[in-house]
Amino acid sequence: MKKIILSALTLFTVVFLTHAQDDDKASTTTTNFGIKAGYSTIAVKLKVDGGGSASDDVSGFYVGGFVEINVAEKFAIQPELVYASYSESGGSSGVLLVPILAKYKPEEKLEIFAGPQFDYFTNEEDAEGLKRLGLGLTLGAGYKVTDNITLDARYSFGLSDRIEDGIDELEGFDVEARFSYFQVGLGYTF
Repeated sequence: MKKIILSALTLFTVVFLTHAQDDDKASTTTTNFGIKAGYSTIAVKLKVDGGGSASDDVSGFYVGGFVEINVAEKFAIQPELVYASYSESGGSSGVLLVPILAKYKPEEKLEIFAGPQFDYFTNEEDAEGLKRLGLGLTLGAGYKVTDNITLDARYSFGLSDRIEDGIDELEGFDVEARFSYFQVGLGYTF
């Protein structure tokens, strides 16, 4: 987890320092910083060899920050660092989400984005029998309500199998677990 947080902080620092260079230099890119929060659902889908499957989901909330790096008039790269909390039956779980999104802006107020998302279970107990780090593919869209406020919705498909190798109870079975996320919320750009 320390490596993920350090990597994300390094990325934010590099972007900030790059943006903070002398204003005398002509630059075609602009960088915006922002915060975000909203509703989130995590869903786990289990597949067992032979075609059997099951799924379950839990709801919660997310908060985080982002950097929007505009590289062209209608194209931007947006890395984010988001913490999501999910509660069920009196217990709660935390997940650190790090999407790196390519954003296309076909209209002034409309944004369409996609990209990889890394997720990391912050509590070792919640990840018992699971790999704590996963990879997904995020797809979504946003609508700029004002110049500073954006409403967005996204879905992240789990791509990586999260079952740890060497679990005695699962020996002889081909079992896969994938986590997907749905989020809807507001972002504020400074």
